[in-house]
Amino acid sequence: MAGVRFGYFIGSRQIEQARKVACLACIWSLAAGTLLAFGMLLGRPLAAALFVPDSALALFMPAWLVAAAAQPISALSFVTDGIHWGTGDFRYLKKVVVLATGCGVITIQLLDLSQPGSFTRIWLIIAFWILIRGLLGVLRIWPGIGKAPLGQGIKHRDNSEF
Repeated sequence: MAGVRFGYFIGSRQIEQARKVACLACIWSLAAGTLLAFGMLLGRPLAAALFVPDSALALFMPAWLVAAAAQPISALSFVTDGIHWGTGDFRYLKKVVVLATGCGVITIQLLDLSQPGSFTRIWLIIAFWILIRGLLGVLRIWPGIGKAPLGQGIKHRDNSEF
């Protein structure tokens, strides 16, 4: 429902209302991500029993904790992606994804996979990739860095007030 309201407010150029809906969506995404993280933590023994052989438990458990801890920022990253899609801010979103992916690729290339804990470090790199996307996604909305469609008092592509 928030997406429908967001689209309505963007389409009718009610930027302040669109910003409020974006804020509400971000709050809900953080709450949902936090609930998912707790669910993953509570369900870790069951997931391990169902899907992980005993010989891999030492690799699985720390990586699962990192993946669980990353859920709130993952949810926020995905909702800010949707907000940028909704405002047509594709160029910014593309640049953020390319920057984050470049940082992730470079970091993985520097990783020594023969070392113990490499699997967990890969999950840490993924969390870092998501953190970059989420942080830059939020900063585009608040305070509205660059030519942000949700920035206050900015001009849109056709120079009309947006």
